[in-house]
Amino acid sequence: MSWTLSMRATDRYLKEADEASARSLTIDPNLAEAHAARGLAVSLNRRYDEAEREFETAIRQDPALFEAYYFFARACFAQGKHEQAAELFEKAYQVQPEDYSAPALLAASYGALGREDDARDARRRSLEAAEKHLELFPDDARALYIGASGWIALGERDRGRQWTERALEADPEDPLVLYNVACSYTGLGDSEKAIRCLDEAITFGYGQRDWLEHDSDLDPLREDPRYQDLLKRL
Repeated sequence: MSWTLSMRATDRYLKEADEASARSLTIDPNLAEAHAARGLAVSLNRRYDEAEREFETAIRQDPALFEAYYFFARACFAQGKHEQAAELFEKAYQVQPEDYSAPALLAASYGALGREDDARDARRRSLEAAEKHLELFPDDARALYIGASGWIALGERDRGRQWTERALEADPEDPLVLYNVACSYTGLGDSEKAIRCLDEAITFGYGQRDWLEHDSDLDPLREDPRYQDLLKRL
């Protein structure tokens, strides 16, 4: 799963994020949120060593800042550092237990580490939070595709497919929706729809090659020549 900001990872947007986060630090270098934003910007540019320093500074300045733990964990996940990612996602959830995305990615990290019991527990936590969120915002595509992944992983395939299709209907041209819907279709064994959604995600601006390479949800597609072609496009 690639659950991140709803911006498109093109050179232009990445450059703007880099410049804006650098300016924010010059305005207030003691602001934890500024360091977290800087960490996110440089991690999206794959400057991971610099990102780690910024996230660690943010956490020192504000140990209760959800974004610092969450985006630090995402940067670790993108590099395949699942042990560290799991620790950070768990801390993010402890800081903000009403969030549904951190425990969902925590489940993915535990799954990559072979800790299936812990992964199931994290998925249930994520689904409980997602269902509460959808009671208020029933067309939230992000909550729907994150929840869809959880239902599929827990064996609730019909419900997972229903949430997947609702997410796609809610925002059919958003690259992140398309990417994550592709992950769900992969889990459902529908490789044709998965490849098609990945292709459309890239067409609409998805550019996080690291996730395509390390996301365990896409493992069943690795040997498909069409998947290799998609990587070349990035």
